[in-house]
Amino acid sequence: MGSGAGGTGMTVLFLATVTVLAGCSSAKGGQPVGAQRPAVAPHPTVATTGSTSTGSPSTATSNSAPKSSPTTVPTVAPPAAPIAELLDWKKGSGSGVEVTGDAAAFAARFDPAAVRFVLHAGSQVPGGTGWQDSDFATTQQLVAGWNGGFLMANNASWGGFYLGGRTAFGPLHAGTASEVFYKNGSMDVVAWPGGAPGPDVAGVRQNLALMIDGGKLAGNLDRGTAADEHTWGFTNDSSNVHANRSGVGIRADGKIVYAAVRGASPLQLAQYLLKAGAMRAMELDINMSRPIFGTYANGRWSQPAPWLGPAVRFTSGNERDFVVVYER
Repeated sequence: MGSGAGGTGMTVLFLATVTVLAGCSSAKGGQPVGAQRPAVAPHPTVATTGSTSTGSPSTATSNSAPKSSPTTVPTVAPPAAPIAELLDWKKGSGSGVEVTGDAAAFAARFDPAAVRFVLHAGSQVPGGTGWQDSDFATTQQLVAGWNGGFLMANNASWGGFYLGGRTAFGPLHAGTASEVFYKNGSMDVVAWPGGAPGPDVAGVRQNLALMIDGGKLAGNLDRGTAADEHTWGFTNDSSNVHANRSGVGIRADGKIVYAAVRGASPLQLAQYLLKAGAMRAMELDINMSRPIFGTYANGRWSQPAPWLGPAVRFTSGNERDFVVVYER
């Protein structure tokens, strides 16, 4: 993760934007809901393999018998009723993109029927050579991009990285919050069910635990400075949990939501993602300018807040992994 803490002066502004939501409960043991992806067949089983790594890419093996019972990445039926919108969404640049918020707290949501999502490896994180996609994205039909998660060395992210049949930092960890990218261009946010990715999975980026599961906030989002930092990331000021934070989630209608909030606690970021409609969500990178988001149109990047890191890194070469969004 990055370094530096967000200023406390923005907390008041954020609280004016985000209504504190009651009824928080633990995400542990809940069944994921609300992740219908348009025109996606049920996922094939994924079997545990012996693939390991210590930071450099390695080829995942799948020609041996499973070490445990097969598991699947969960899917569910579409919602029975429309989602109650709590934010004012406006059309963004590009097809299937909507935005909301201001420089203190903003979100963007993406319709997977109109866009596709691509995970990229960074030159330093995860590092190594031979990854499927380079550390910079092409600009043809490019719509947007966002940052990855924490550093993965020493289990700082509680998980690993998978892309194009290769892994870094060991096998994927069961239970860790994961961005899952499919070969048909869709994506999901889940607690990894265990085992190796199935043949329809293009990439996986793991980071910490789910902040939201089943439309409910995790029960350990606001337990005091030390406990919050141990679970949701250390800020530069150990006496203050407020920092620039980013996260990503999936709504009951299958739309993907990215959000970033300046000077937020873990609870405040999760509340904003919940207001944006996330049924499952995870934290990404935090601190200073580590959150990076931008939309791309007419040959240039546009960014909704001055405290974000430069999105031009996504097309010129980035040292850390990232996600880009393209029109279908």
